[in-house]
Amino acid sequence: MKAREIRKLERARQHKEMKAYCKKIDRAFSRLSEGCSERVSRAISLAGTRQKEVEVTAVKKNRIYYRDVNSLGNKIHAVQRMKLSSKPLI
Repeated sequence: MKAREIRKLERARQHKEMKAYCKKIDRAFSRLSEGCSERVSRAISLAGTRQKEVEVTAVKKNRIYYRDVNSLGNKIHAVQRMKLSSKPLI
């Protein structure tokens, strides 16, 4: 067997294992979710949840004095920096 054939067989084996693993997970989820569809449909079909009005909340406007923006729209954060080097006193 050539290296190419060996790689091809290895990929096929890995693909088969992955497919079996996915099938096993699907079976487990289907067993767990057998009763879910009935409960979900019952919860959705309740009249109280469908006819409930959406509450409207007031939008709070940002304070203009709090914003510090220059003409380009960039935020300004101007803080004076300390000079770290020392100068001789002479």
